[in-house]
Amino acid sequence: MLYKSTTALVTAGFLFAASGAAVAGDKVISKIAQLPEKGNVMITATVDDVDSNTEFTIRDDSGETIDVESVTKLTIREGDLVKIVGVMDDELAGIGREIDATSVTVVDAADEMATATGDDETSLDASLDKAVEFASSETEFDTVDALPDEGMVTISGTVEEVDIEDNSFKLRDRSGESIDVHPTKPLTVKAGQKVKVTGVMDDETAGLGIGEQIVSAKVTIMTQG
Repeated sequence: MLYKSTTALVTAGFLFAASGAAVAGDKVISKIAQLPEKGNVMITATVDDVDSNTEFTIRDDSGETIDVESVTKLTIREGDLVKIVGVMDDELAGIGREIDATSVTVVDAADEMATATGDDETSLDASLDKAVEFASSETEFDTVDALPDEGMVTISGTVEEVDIEDNSFKLRDRSGESIDVHPTKPLTVKAGQKVKVTGVMDDETAGLGIGEQIVSAKVTIMTQG
């Protein structure tokens, strides 16, 4: 069903993060057909099939299904109602959409793994803020070459080039290597500024490992350019 292998980043059953592309509104949706082609999403649906402790399929009330891959190991069962915060992705270069789930909450279970993150009115921005708050305690990488293929990362560097239309910029590390960064919010950085970035690793060409970038990024300006 799913092609990517995921490295667990936390021992808890959920973690918040998402792509900095188009956002599917601030509130939880319930129809798979409403999901965008890319970007941050929150959806509530029923677990239709469980392939492993990180890979499963959800089904909405209309019967439509979509694959989900979690960044952490989960304890879920077929029939569980779950709320998912994640990033839309293509399993293989535009073929077979899936959700890269950075948070999975079992809504109707009472066990300890089903920790509630709030009601359906919880905003996506609030979820992302919780993600970055957690991620700030994670290891900071020194260079772009040291970044993993997947998962949440923190890295500091210099803003090399800003693309206002794409709401992105290139981050150059101390070795001179650079990587594209897509913030969750409108750009406030300028070329030459020293920044710290916390976000999620992603591939620009989904499934092919080509053109890595950091999405869902929170950007902290360290020094002015």
